[in-house]
Amino acid sequence: MRQEMFWVLLSKKLANEATAEELKELGTLILDHPEWQYAIQNLEELWKQEPNVDIMQGEDAFMLHLHRMTENNDSTSNTDTDPEAAPVRRSKRWYWAAAAVLFAIAGLFLFRNLFSGSDDSTSVARQLNEISTRPGSKSRVKLPDGSVVWLNAGSKLTYNKDFGIETREVVLTGEGFFDVMKMKEKPFIIHTSSINIKVLGTVFNVKAYPEDKQTETSLIRGSIEVTIKNRPNDKIILSPSEKLVVENIAASEQFHAAKAEKTVSPLTINTLVAINKLKYNPVDSTVAETQWIDNKFVFRDESFSELVVRMERWYDVEMEIDDAALQQKRFSGIFEQETIAQALEALKITVPFKYEQAGNKIIIHR
Repeated sequence: MRQEMFWVLLSKKLANEATAEELKELGTLILDHPEWQYAIQNLEELWKQEPNVDIMQGEDAFMLHLHRMTENNDSTSNTDTDPEAAPVRRSKRWYWAAAAVLFAIAGLFLFRNLFSGSDDSTSVARQLNEISTRPGSKSRVKLPDGSVVWLNAGSKLTYNKDFGIETREVVLTGEGFFDVMKMKEKPFIIHTSSINIKVLGTVFNVKAYPEDKQTETSLIRGSIEVTIKNRPNDKIILSPSEKLVVENIAASEQFHAAKAEKTVSPLTINTLVAINKLKYNPVDSTVAETQWIDNKFVFRDESFSELVVRMERWYDVEMEIDDAALQQKRFSGIFEQETIAQALEALKITVPFKYEQAGNKIIIHR
């Protein structure tokens, strides 16, 4: 019954006809069933990618289908399927959205059945829950053990369907803010491309985008144990208000290759791992590393090339800096409600530059 209600509420949301109460109920259902996130995102994409569909014709066809079903079941007294009422209901686009959802569900069902043979990889995939956020969006997820995770733009969280029964392990790609439920007998373990993090119950932020040069772990409360994958013997215990910065494996491999060729000094080894103190804002006691949860884009002394990578995820755009010197310019600031155009105009005040935008592509130059 809950799943049926979920599809109805999602249909209304897609058609922009859900009330505030219905949206709240839908949010509660999603929190209770985070595995539905993947389906939601795919259905939203399908809905957006049909701009040429004649909504009126679609609704008429759907209503005619309901009417025929009613006739077959001798339910002539049901006014919900009375074709005379179709013009009134024609304004309710959620009927058409429901039809789209049903077709999508049928497609997913056929796909699963067609490819549900003996393929081991498919079998493994069916044992995993995957929650992802597209560029330009964020989401809040409640895991089966009661832990809460906020996922930043362009991030993905994967975990086994039996999460919390014997173990609590997740794989993170991107950035996540974790508020972990304390369970002494079942440590909470996060795997990223460069590090593994083990906690019992605590609050912390992990930024682990593969394309970034560094992986960062910022501890707000409690304690965590971090293991660096290419340095398995090193275990680092973080205390509250500490931030661990680890060079990502891809960058680290390039460093060790250079070290073998004696093109870097031994002192450079110390830059691979660093522990810094978090800097709290004296006004509201916030830290830059976690303000993205409050929809604040904070950057501190970042090169333009680094900043562009983050802006691409935040604004869901593709950006390119067509000037080597401009890429090295550094910026500090904070964006809250600014559009991408307003953000670029603000940056131009610090460092003059020009830009052209064509659709989703932005070229920056002198």
